[in-house]
Amino acid sequence: MTSDRANGYFEAFINQHASRPSSDDAQLMAHLTRVIQRQLPGSQLRWAGSQRKGTAIVGSDLDMCVETPQPVTEAQRRELRVLVEKELGRPARIQSHALRLPAQPPSLKVDVAFTNAAFGSRPLPDLSEFQARPARQAAARAFKLWTRAGHLPRISGWALETIVVFRDEPPGAYRHLDLFLRVTDWLEHVTAQAVEGVLRPAAFPRWDNAWSPGVAGRLEALRNHARALGRRQPQPDSWRSASDVGLWLLG
Repeated sequence: MTSDRANGYFEAFINQHASRPSSDDAQLMAHLTRVIQRQLPGSQLRWAGSQRKGTAIVGSDLDMCVETPQPVTEAQRRELRVLVEKELGRPARIQSHALRLPAQPPSLKVDVAFTNAAFGSRPLPDLSEFQARPARQAAARAFKLWTRAGHLPRISGWALETIVVFRDEPPGAYRHLDLFLRVTDWLEHVTAQAVEGVLRPAAFPRWDNAWSPGVAGRLEALRNHARALGRRQPQPDSWRSASDVGLWLLG
């Protein structure tokens, strides 16, 4: 177990990089809400994904979900795309279960999913896995920062979050830094099959077998990154500020 001081510095650094909806994001949410409610009366637009789970970091995409009394049809979704493009003045496209707004300043890429859709609904994230669980939230954010800093092959946020939840066993037994270290140690020593075994049950809507060949390469990149972290200075016991955490975590 790490010291209270090291855990405190780690928590402070990770909290500095947490992403919360900005005023621009709130304005976009309000604008989208007006557009969507005009097209789908009685609907509600809410934050989803990492914003809802408390695992978003600066630069994370924005995820929203539309809850409607009646299933949204394919025709309604196409009409909504046209209306969003007209009202917001930015492109939108239909992708899988979501209406996607590509990245455009000041907002990042936005996915608007439908939780009650005739063409395939997207369930809301399981808040119980992260709600009121600050260690999991911090470990997931640290995991995202760490993989991004290492310029690793793209690893989906849901996959990183799933592994954090898997390693928090028994639930709530680990502090922020200890849980993060538990995750990186596991990744350094397991096989690709073990990682896939954890991710398969959590994949939405199901695991695509085309992903399997890529797991080994991504795991090897993570494993090498974890080994480098183990050798990197300053180590947790020598931290004197949150800045030391950044030197260690981000390299």
